[in-house]
Amino acid sequence: MKKIKFLAPVLALAMFSCDNYLDINDSPNDLLFSQATPSKLLPGAQVSTYRVQATTMNELGNVFMNSWTRNVNSYGNGYDKELQLIIDNSFANPIFEGIGRNIINFQAIIDYPNPTGQYDNYIAAAKICKAHYVQYAVDLYGDVPYTEAWKGSENITPAYDDDYAIYQDLITNLEDARALIAAANPNAEDIAPVDTMLGGDMAKWNEFANTIQLRMCLRMSETTGAVAAYRDSKLADIVAGPFITESVTINPGFSGASDAQASPAFNFFAHQVDGTARGNRLFIAMTGHAYKAMTSYANTNYTGTATAGSQELVPGSGVFYPNLTDARRARLFTAGTGSAGGAVRAVNQGSSQVDVSTPTAVMPGVPARLGLLGNFDLYGEHPGATFDDYSGASGYIMLYSEACFLLAEAAARADNGEAGYAGFTGAQGWFDAGVTDSFISRNAAIGGYLAAINAKPNFGYAASTTFNEQLHAIMYQKWIALMGVHGMESFVDYNRTGYPLTPLASVATQSRKPYRLFYPVSEYIANAANVPSLSTSDLFTINAKSPFWLQ
Repeated sequence: MKKIKFLAPVLALAMFSCDNYLDINDSPNDLLFSQATPSKLLPGAQVSTYRVQATTMNELGNVFMNSWTRNVNSYGNGYDKELQLIIDNSFANPIFEGIGRNIINFQAIIDYPNPTGQYDNYIAAAKICKAHYVQYAVDLYGDVPYTEAWKGSENITPAYDDDYAIYQDLITNLEDARALIAAANPNAEDIAPVDTMLGGDMAKWNEFANTIQLRMCLRMSETTGAVAAYRDSKLADIVAGPFITESVTINPGFSGASDAQASPAFNFFAHQVDGTARGNRLFIAMTGHAYKAMTSYANTNYTGTATAGSQELVPGSGVFYPNLTDARRARLFTAGTGSAGGAVRAVNQGSSQVDVSTPTAVMPGVPARLGLLGNFDLYGEHPGATFDDYSGASGYIMLYSEACFLLAEAAARADNGEAGYAGFTGAQGWFDAGVTDSFISRNAAIGGYLAAINAKPNFGYAASTTFNEQLHAIMYQKWIALMGVHGMESFVDYNRTGYPLTPLASVATQSRKPYRLFYPVSEYIANAANVPSLSTSDLFTINAKSPFWLQ
């Protein structure tokens, strides 16, 4: 890793600052392109795309899933659009722009001349990463530029492709990648020296490809007709696996040498390498929903002058919080500095005051934040870890627990009689493995939690007797497992399944979360002839402009 410690940030900057470096025909950038071999492109591509997932995507997903909110004790505004659900073409633009801009590096590897198979392993890794990230572009925006995208100056106004066709091509990319790996061309270079994710282990890349394909097929779980038939055929291709057996992480040599070289999530949400707190460190607070989900009734102020609100997840649902203390909460959130008596407090989304805590806590007060130093959960570091430990920590691209819950859902659907999932088995085992890994990745003690939660319908698998209860249990545990790490995956699953039940902010101006996002204003300015028109109602209803798997 040491060889690429400083290379990834430099490459990322070099690639992004030049729109047409892919133009190799008598271009002033010919020299730059000739130097940008796959070995130089791969680490920068991996780090730059991960940064989007770990920061802006993760943040929005956690707010939409009612895990994070504003620290109303210190800030009068913030997250206003997110909580009120005022979604327009200025909303969350870095997600669309970040994915679109950074995929160009993977595409450059895929398109690189490869007559002898020298770059087979690079191309396989690039195709898998492209599928992983572009899937989210489709999940959040539906139709996006694809076949004409990433051409640099050759085409600065790319057409928008049908989202289902993009999904199909991404799965073809996964199939191509697996074929390259299986061929094991003797001419293929070992990518281990520059592979910041899986260290050049092509067997693990194959597992990652299968797991991404499973996730993509599950996105299509509610489709019918030709799309469902396609989904079933692609499930059959991967039913035997293998799937990932450990988390997929990334680390090009993150360190505390500078903010540019620090692990992105910690540097974005917590502290600079010199110890100065980021604004997010004080701004982001735990929601009352997250508090109640991981705290017993006896330790929650459901009665008194300041009340936490209902024990029901969503009014009228008939589903109530599990009434269990979850040790992961202490790894996700800890009492804010200056909190009287060390009380852990939270804020119901939309509330103007800190209103959730223990029955004996002084209210209002300082709300819990994203973990104090030595207890910052995003990497599950040991208590007492230093700034350098966190700044150098690996980031998560896919948690093993996510894969376990994907396999649990596939097996549950098979048990429910959905023929396309035949061959997927062991739903209870995968569910238990996902919960267990979540505690391990948080560095939290599981104790008797697994047995206790499995006795509760909608939250544990064993006691859930209907498919809807089982699916809710899987999505509920997946939400907690991905909280703070990959909140957007939980939000997309919420749109697909309606689970886990998630309350709206009290200030929401819509009756539900958006099914998709607006295209950014930059597209309406620079690519106006191609960008599809949208209205606000298009975002909050299922229609022809929703992601295809919702239609």
